[in-house]
Amino acid sequence: MTDFLTPELLEVIENKFSAEKENRQLSWLERSRYNLEVMKFRDALRRSEQQVQAELLKLRKQHEQKFISIRKIMMCQRHQTWEEITQDFRRQYASIPPDDEEAKTEFMLMLYNKYYFSPTLIGNIVNKSPKTVWLWLEEWAFEDEQLKG
Repeated sequence: MTDFLTPELLEVIENKFSAEKENRQLSWLERSRYNLEVMKFRDALRRSEQQVQAELLKLRKQHEQKFISIRKIMMCQRHQTWEEITQDFRRQYASIPPDDEEAKTEFMLMLYNKYYFSPTLIGNIVNKSPKTVWLWLEEWAFEDEQLKG
């Protein structure tokens, strides 16, 4: 966001605050410049947010396509129905000791990263709501990013 703070924007903001401090009105030209620079800032911010959203949507679609492919492969290799495969994953998760949070985390990450399961499906397997899984994945991704950077 700091990339959008142009010297012109900072200048007009400074002008506006100094005018308020001095209890004077901005001239028509100063108000116009201020409105223009604020509009440019908002537009740049909106375009940036739209680009991020489009990228996230693209990544989700890729994740979904990978899941569909992996699902077909697992069903062919194991000669099982999808319900039997998910039951197997539920049994694997249930076999993890209740106090072994690290193993539970590793299992959920494996489902997401290796098998491309959706947070909804992971929630069904580990008996948590999809929203809880989404929040957990976002928190994990944030912490992982903090460790890298």
